[in-house]
Amino acid sequence: MSRPGITVVVPLFNKAPHVARLMDSLASQTRAPDEIIVVDDASTDGGGEAIAALAPPNLRLLHRTSPGAGGYAARNAGIKAARSEWIAFLDADDAWRPHALAEAERLIDLSDSGVSCVFTAFERDYGGGRITPSTAMGRLAEADHTRLDFAAFVQAWLASGQSPMWTSAVVARRSALIAAGLLPAGRCNRGGDKDTWLRLLAAGDALCSGMVTATYHRDAVNMVTRQTGTDQRPHLCSTLEALLPSLDPSTARAAERLINLEITAHAREAWRCHRRIPADLYRGFRVTRDPFAYALVRLLAGAPDGILALSHRLRDLRRQGIGA
Repeated sequence: MSRPGITVVVPLFNKAPHVARLMDSLASQTRAPDEIIVVDDASTDGGGEAIAALAPPNLRLLHRTSPGAGGYAARNAGIKAARSEWIAFLDADDAWRPHALAEAERLIDLSDSGVSCVFTAFERDYGGGRITPSTAMGRLAEADHTRLDFAAFVQAWLASGQSPMWTSAVVARRSALIAAGLLPAGRCNRGGDKDTWLRLLAAGDALCSGMVTATYHRDAVNMVTRQTGTDQRPHLCSTLEALLPSLDPSTARAAERLINLEITAHAREAWRCHRRIPADLYRGFRVTRDPFAYALVRLLAGAPDGILALSHRLRDLRRQGIGA
């Protein structure tokens, strides 16, 4: 059996402080990538020049003239330029363990033509040496590998409260990504990766393992989650709504619950960041599925400024009490 080709696609936008860690991560792989494509998304901090200075022979550095929200356009450019059938995503401020691509290749070798992507578990680094393993995998982490169709993927998402797939732990078929419409460049400024995974799973299954292969660094510079807010409707809601007519009744109900879950998560995060929640956020909320969550979202959206300020004050006092 021939070895599957794997291209690593890295979007780069003002991540110069993390370039050395990124290149070390790629160089340390026990299974070397067949190709590395770094897409400089019009960086202004010298990150592209730092990459060029450290470039291994199999690296291609592409340049865009203006940055795109979320790095989606940069990833799409890398996918289109790739020569391999499998695309491994790595964000410039995250890191892989040395066995990341080896584990991806193991899963690819177990796959058939009905598998659109493979993924693994990951860990989160909050800075200060505090590292916590991902909980999104749930029971998936207990098996050597698990195959998920769309229904099982949605159920795993609901069970953990977050997407089981995270960008820097995903390797997807290039052809499947293109057929699914690539990442939603120009259509949203955050959450586009999760939207893409849903479209991939609607077209083919995923194969996953509970092995931790990647680290999400939460203390990185210029993070998308710090530059954008959740005071807008999650883009994936429209994707799920478009899929509903094609789903069996049980899966459709789960998809509706997932719409509610993501809307509620956006509302809570907007409240946490002192952002006002617009009415459009809860458009399409399936009230009968989660009436209490709907009431919470409407409360956060319609409460007077004074009430919201009081709720934030009570939260701060509670934190101070816990800290004491």
